[in-house]
Parts: sequence; structure tokens; C-alpha cells
Amino acid sequence: MLRSRKAQSTLEYIIIFTAVVGAILLAANTIIKPKMNSMLEHVAGEAETAVKHVSFQ
Repeated sequence: MLRSRKAQSTLEYIIIFTAVVGAILLAANTIIKPKMNSMLEHVAGEAETAVKHVSFQ
């Protein structure tokens, strides 16, 4: 009986831990993704501008 309760308690902790990690990952994706897209667009624009000034002749 005690062993069954200990296993149940461990399972409950694993479920809670998984839910917390999932929430953190979802929040990070929501916050970081737009910033990364903005940064990559800026870098791509700067690279395109730099390439326009280069002559390959």
C-alpha cells in the first residue's frame, strides 16, 4: 500500500513538472519567436544592402 502511494506521488510530481516545462516552452516560443524573426529580417536586409555595393567584375 505504501509503495503504491509513493509511486502515485512520484507520478504526480512528474505530471506537474511536465506541465510546468510545457508552459515555460510555450511562453518562450511566444516571446522569443517574434524577436528572432525581427532580428533575422534585419540581418537579411543589412546583408542585401551590403551585397548591392559589391561589384563581382
